[in-house]
Amino acid sequence: MPSRKETPLKDRARGRWHEMLPALGLPRQILTGKHQPCPMCRGKDRFRFDNKRNEGTWFCSHCRAGDGISLVMKAKDWDYRTAAKEIETLIGSATPVDPPLERGEADKRAALNELWRSSRAIQPGDAAGVFLFNRVGITTFPDCLRFACNIPYRDDGRTSWHPGMIAKVTDPTGRPTSLHRTYLTHDGRKADVPDPRRMMPGSIAKGSAVRLMPHDGVLGIAEGIETALAASRLFGVPCWAALNAGTLSEWVPPEGVEEVIVFGDYDANHTGQVAATTLAQRLHNQSGIKVRVEIPPYPGQDWNDVLVAQEDAEKARYNRDTAGATYG
Repeated sequence: MPSRKETPLKDRARGRWHEMLPALGLPRQILTGKHQPCPMCRGKDRFRFDNKRNEGTWFCSHCRAGDGISLVMKAKDWDYRTAAKEIETLIGSATPVDPPLERGEADKRAALNELWRSSRAIQPGDAAGVFLFNRVGITTFPDCLRFACNIPYRDDGRTSWHPGMIAKVTDPTGRPTSLHRTYLTHDGRKADVPDPRRMMPGSIAKGSAVRLMPHDGVLGIAEGIETALAASRLFGVPCWAALNAGTLSEWVPPEGVEEVIVFGDYDANHTGQVAATTLAQRLHNQSGIKVRVEIPPYPGQDWNDVLVAQEDAEKARYNRDTAGATYG
């Protein structure tokens, strides 16, 4: 497999533009695929983001056409080096979407239903159960998470097959809107593929999340699935997963929620912190919901990292305390 240095920036950014472009300051409304005011020349109704091959492609009757990198360069008035540096800071945290398939919405919906029907409830001994136990220490599993034995992974025209964890993504009204996949090895580790976490092709309703557990008026929201499960264990509150920073900032709480705890990531590039505070400010201003933000103590951490560090420290203390014990 080519190393990161050998893989062109264009290829590593593929499938991530819907999340990265708003994080780089471009308005999210230009990404709908419909004609929009151009973010570069400001011309009315002359720009369209068509995102062919998931490469961030666009065209404008005045500015010509290009890919995601050129869009960033033109819209921000950056040279290639500056644009590449800023894009690099976001690639690792942006969840990729599968390359679009030439098929209609009905076919995409059928593919979602087929994948969900091929999965089953997670058991402690299967790959998804082992993965979740090793990551967050749980042995009972949410109904919205499932295990599938054989999921296709497509990359550069090649297809491989892996076991994996399937997560149901639900819109603010409670309807399923997409599926998220975590590709695994048979012994419960992340699969050795470029993007072990992927969304299914197709649009995702704004404000959606993986509804991991019921709530009683108080609800946490985090980015990743394991992060949300870890935050729930650490803070003793139910928590859902928005899956990435972009969808976290747009999340919409369901009816009946009176207090929200936003469990942000402590990213070196501030993406996680900005998404968490953006959501908190919006909820405070628009809904009057009581809201607070919790960020891990150290740079580079999410709440799953905090849980793992805490459990490692407890194990070390136990081993130290029992090292000299005698019995009898």
